Amino acid sequence: MNVTVETKGACRRLVKVEFSAEEIQAEYDEWLQVYQRQGKVKGFRPGKAPPELVQRIYNKEILENMRDPLVAKGYQQAVKEHHLANSVAEMDLQLSELKAGQPFSFSVVVDLEPEFELPEYKGIEIDAKKVEIADEAVTEFIENYRMQTGKFEELTEERPVQMNDMAAVDYTATVDGQPLAEFSEKAKELATATDYWVMVNEEYSFLPGFGPQLAGMKVGDSKAVEVVFDEARSPIEDLKGKTVVFQTTVKKIKARIPRAMDEEFFKSMGVADEEGLRKAFRDMLQHEAEMEEQKRRRNDLLDVLFKRVEMELPESEVASETNQVVYEIVDSNARRGVPEQQIREKLEEITASAGATAQSRLKMRYILQRIARAENIAAADAEITRRMEQYAYYAGAKTIAEWLKRTRRKEKAVRDDLRIDLTNSKVVDFLMAEAKLTGEGAVEAPEEKK
Repeated sequence: MNVTVETKGACRRLVKVEFSAEEIQAEYDEWLQVYQRQGKVKGFRPGKAPPELVQRIYNKEILENMRDPLVAKGYQQAVKEHHLANSVAEMDLQLSELKAGQPFSFSVVVDLEPEFELPEYKGIEIDAKKVEIADEAVTEFIENYRMQTGKFEELTEERPVQMNDMAAVDYTATVDGQPLAEFSEKAKELATATDYWVMVNEEYSFLPGFGPQLAGMKVGDSKAVEVVFDEARSPIEDLKGKTVVFQTTVKKIKARIPRAMDEEFFKSMGVADEEGLRKAFRDMLQHEAEMEEQKRRRNDLLDVLFKRVEMELPESEVASETNQVVYEIVDSNARRGVPEQQIREKLEEITASAGATAQSRLKMRYILQRIARAENIAAADAEITRRMEQYAYYAGAKTIAEWLKRTRRKEKAVRDDLRIDLTNSKVVDFLMAEAKLTGEGAVEAPEEKK
């Protein structure tokens, strides 16, 4: 057997394996003996048929059964001789014709884990910011919460419509001077309205840009409100790219009245008084701010580590990860209601962005995996099972098996992915515990070393 390995890239190798005619014949003879003992030949008892007859009957089957073990044997020899045990993908297998007594060869492209020097990863300096919640921030949060949980009440005083009010309007719609009902059968429901309540903001406007144009109008005022229907996103085909004019009259105005700071409000919040409310909200804001600060510190640490390493990545993994990122972006856009046509038009842009994201993900993953090996850090099987149980629970499944069936995923693949994710999380915890905090928040260092 002759094995050669050609370098085709930083992480790519072309493996070529050649078997001599003598090696193939010897292998063939062994298989022929097996078939001579076990093969069924009409007119002969097992093991009594002439080898020539057995060969004539079973030659094709013998060669087919020989092929995979030969390839496996040759590849294992290549792995042993050329240290290819760290392969991450094998592809493009090319086989010559296999015949008894003739040379046989095959080639396969192999992608290997990247080679890189692990930098110093203990004692990374992180600027730690002190987390403090100002009294003004608590007051602002309480006021916003009271407003958000308040009720809309019709105004008794005379004032114009303001943002975040509700306005009851009458309108009649036209397109290029033609009544909308005549212009499009599909848009009839939008043609006219009476006492129709509209939110005066962009987020909850019943048509993009309609609500904000009502700001400043008083009860009894009329105005031509123009709405341009997006070429790509309009749900009504006839209106794509069209400007619809809504001749609108404001009939009533409702404003959101902040919730009263009374005993009922305090009781609903589980506190006795305003002081208790302020403490509860302060604690919540403090916790959220601390979580954000921890997240920022972890990201800063990973950014430092990322910049300390240079590596070339396996082409096959970059391609696979890029496809995964593209899927995530497309799925996210679809869930947000972005039209399929618009997604298709931006697919090239999405793919380019996904490629950069994929390379960053892979690079960070390899760095963390290398540290995990160096520090003997690994997620336990029990931890992986617990995480799967959590996923099943949140998905409303009674068992992991039921959850896997719903998601159409294989248990091994899920466990492998979770093992990587949980191990990497443990590595980051380890790095944070070993990090050197500087700045105003450095006094919180003991909290990092949990």
